[in-house]
Amino acid sequence: MEPLPTEEDPLIGKVLSGRFRIIEPLGSGGMGKVYKAMQTPLERLVALKVLNPKYAGEKDPGFERRFFNEARFAAQLHHANTVTVHDYGRTEEGMLFIAMEYVEGDTLQQVLAKSKVLPWPRALSIASQIARSLREAHKLGVIHRDLKPANVMVLNEETGSDMVKVLDFGLVKTFAPDAMAPVDQPELTQAGVLLGSPLYMAPESAKNEADPRADIYSLGVLLFQCLTGRPPFTGKDSIDIIVKHIREKPPRPKVLNPELPDEVELFVLRCLEKEPADRYQSMDEVLEALRVVASAMGVSGAFTDPRAAIINAGLSSASIKKPPLLPQQAMATSSIEVPLDDASVAITAPRRNPLVAYVVAGATLAALVVGIVTFATRKPKTTVTTPPEALTVQQPPPTTPPDPVLAPKPVEPAPKPAPVMVTFDVDSSPPGAAVSIDGKQVGVTPFVLPLEAADDGNLRVQLAFTLDGYQSVTATAEGRGTVSVNQVLKKKSKKRPPSQKDPGFKDDPYQ
Repeated sequence: MEPLPTEEDPLIGKVLSGRFRIIEPLGSGGMGKVYKAMQTPLERLVALKVLNPKYAGEKDPGFERRFFNEARFAAQLHHANTVTVHDYGRTEEGMLFIAMEYVEGDTLQQVLAKSKVLPWPRALSIASQIARSLREAHKLGVIHRDLKPANVMVLNEETGSDMVKVLDFGLVKTFAPDAMAPVDQPELTQAGVLLGSPLYMAPESAKNEADPRADIYSLGVLLFQCLTGRPPFTGKDSIDIIVKHIREKPPRPKVLNPELPDEVELFVLRCLEKEPADRYQSMDEVLEALRVVASAMGVSGAFTDPRAAIINAGLSSASIKKPPLLPQQAMATSSIEVPLDDASVAITAPRRNPLVAYVVAGATLAALVVGIVTFATRKPKTTVTTPPEALTVQQPPPTTPPDPVLAPKPVEPAPKPAPVMVTFDVDSSPPGAAVSIDGKQVGVTPFVLPLEAADDGNLRVQLAFTLDGYQSVTATAEGRGTVSVNQVLKKKSKKRPPSQKDPGFKDDPYQ
């Protein structure tokens, strides 16, 4: 989104729809302008996108109907990696608007303008957060279709990690292009409908036949640019770029960045397959593949949701340890500690075989007896040695010390097989709910929770969700491998205060 011109804006200081007071401009685009505004009476800062009302009448008669339909879907997205839509509507002057969560940070396009190429662990971390955002949208039937660096906000948290926010869900399918778009960001239209940005567009999107796998292709293009400093295909105009997406094979990322691991390159190229059936088929598969890549490269904690938190209140450090990780779980479960049973923490030294002790003791006693008899029967060299048969002490046969190689060895306990783990991907709508198991809080949504399962790999747990202003609820989660849990919380109903009973009435429904 381009910076606004410096001339005076007539909307500055005005109140739209009776509750949004416009403070200052933030940017402009083909669909309109974005302002920083204050929502009253909540006194909440919002990013207010004001759309051009001429789109509906001049270029797309069905624009307004689709706008409200798709804005309704966008308002249902509540993932932590998605910019929240607070409100939308139309002013008395006919301007359509969307009030969104106001965040301070840089777009990924601005980040790449400064850094050109991102370290691959950081790039994969950003990609994993985008995938989580898109996964929720796909489950609601919303396809982004305009995923690009300009639609991804990167917030640098106090911990130094990136927090990603994805913008413009469900809206880009209906907005007309910006006539003043920069040369390196050409837009494509068909009958006045914006399909996306050709630099990041899946081959099938050119025919308006996109499904969720088109977003996977766009994610691969975006990741290609983060790792190499350029998109896989460029050209003088939109058609040239689209033809390359359809026909040409993308260059190998390692040719442009030789330091990339092979596993990272293979992941990107799988996302960029021309045929949708050859790509990852869902964002769940994308996230699982990212976990495997991170595990193979020995990366720990790089893909943990920055908002995830495990609270181990009342637990001593001796009772907490990290469970062993399977390779496919190492990325999602690193840096998360889970309390285990006390029995699993105890360390028992291997017990020695008692037979060894008896053999050693017998050999020592025999050697002692031989020594005593030899000393007692020894004569000076000048005297005649007493015949052996004259001895009154029966000498036991010499005992050969046990051969250390042939002697019985301590019985070593059989190695314990690696536990079977189940990873619960826990989320709630709205997020921020505290989750407990058996009264002990294990996280705040959204977060990833690895737990050890039975031998058959199946695990069943009871998760209790609590959030201020919402009804507490307990949900049962069960499954193998990776299990997604998304609990919808209901607001608490406001009880009507009881009125004083009227003595003239026998039954008061509020008493």
